[in-house]
Amino acid sequence: MKWNTLQRKKHISKKGWLSELVSMDYDDEPFECIHTYVVSFKPKTTRAMHYHEEKKEWIALGSGKVKVVLEDIYSKEKETLILSENDEDQKIIYLPPKIAHVIKNIGDEKACVIAFSQTPEIPGDTIEYEMDV
Repeated sequence: MKWNTLQRKKHISKKGWLSELVSMDYDDEPFECIHTYVVSFKPKTTRAMHYHEEKKEWIALGSGKVKVVLEDIYSKEKETLILSENDEDQKIIYLPPKIAHVIKNIGDEKACVIAFSQTPEIPGDTIEYEMDV
């Protein structure tokens, strides 16, 4: 057969779900050096509200409309971005270590974001961080 289907587990919560798509932890795929997952959000729910000590991430909107709040944990500098599937251009947001982030679905339908990193989850690296959304 010329094609193949890979199975991925959905981690379901009351806010939505998360599914790791591409990771060096899997041995059934041709990708190397990238870890990718998709996170779904029910309307009016938030995800993340944390920062990472070491991990670098990139996030992009998959569908819906979300508000992304970013904060440097040292300088307290903040920025708020609105991402919509109706935007003319696709934005990919880079999140270096120690940049707190929270994402809120501000639409009336489910939304999802796709996250990319060069490493899988690092135990103890995700630090909760309270932020206003």
